[in-house]
Amino acid sequence: MPETLDDAPAPYCGTRLIRVGYVAVGLSLFVAYLISTFPYSTTLTKVLAPMGLEVSSTSQSASFPFGAQLSGVRLISTRPASGGLIVESPAVTIVPAFLSMLTMHPGVRVKAAFYDGVVNVTLRPNRRGTAISYDLDSVELARQQLWRIPGASAAGALSGSGDLLLSPDDIAEKGEGVLSAAGLTFTSALASTPIRLGEGHSKFKLDQGKLTIEQLTTSGGDLTLTAEGTIQLAQDPGDSELAIQFTLSTTPGAASQLGLLLAILPHPPGPEPYHLTGTLNAPRIS
Repeated sequence: MPETLDDAPAPYCGTRLIRVGYVAVGLSLFVAYLISTFPYSTTLTKVLAPMGLEVSSTSQSASFPFGAQLSGVRLISTRPASGGLIVESPAVTIVPAFLSMLTMHPGVRVKAAFYDGVVNVTLRPNRRGTAISYDLDSVELARQQLWRIPGASAAGALSGSGDLLLSPDDIAEKGEGVLSAAGLTFTSALASTPIRLGEGHSKFKLDQGKLTIEQLTTSGGDLTLTAEGTIQLAQDPGDSELAIQFTLSTTPGAASQLGLLLAILPHPPGPEPYHLTGTLNAPRIS
């Protein structure tokens, strides 16, 4: 009858367990070394390069149990039309996306403190561009720098999730997502007080550089907005073409506060829609 481990002499069993322990410790150290020496910032820049973006940070330290903590992170556009700082974060945790490493397309998972909220993003390069999965939680609109409206500002906590495929040629090749906003307000020189929009909800799709707004609604504010339409994205965001239809309605108490703003509209708010055309830099309402 073959000798089993239970039948083996005690010294043999002890030696075998010690060898197994050495192997386990060795593998653990190897994995720890691999994770600690992973080129996080370089990989993140490589993943974002097809989108005309690069990343810089002031320092990097280990993040338990694995990954790295980057401080002073800045996301910069390298495109001539919109070059410069886009967003920045004081603290970013970044780890390898292990599944993408096995496919020889190293990706990263990022968790960032972002305008008083948190953003979780997974980025993976592929032959068509960069695949992105994102989740936003309570990002404050008043602090964002992605877009600015001359003479106006917005505030509110933005949350949402979605998936995108971005490429150098079509900017936004494929994608879809949902966004919501709490405590949404809009300030303009044409209104005597901030305009309360309340809660906002939207659903969108991206296809070959065209953003389709399938649904956009607000509720619980002074002004109620519903909208749908498309935005043809351009390399220079200001040149993106608008084709949006929207309706407005106001509460009786807010009509006097919004008198100047409503007076410049083509017709009074109601069921008849407005049409927003032109570009982001030069919009037209009819």
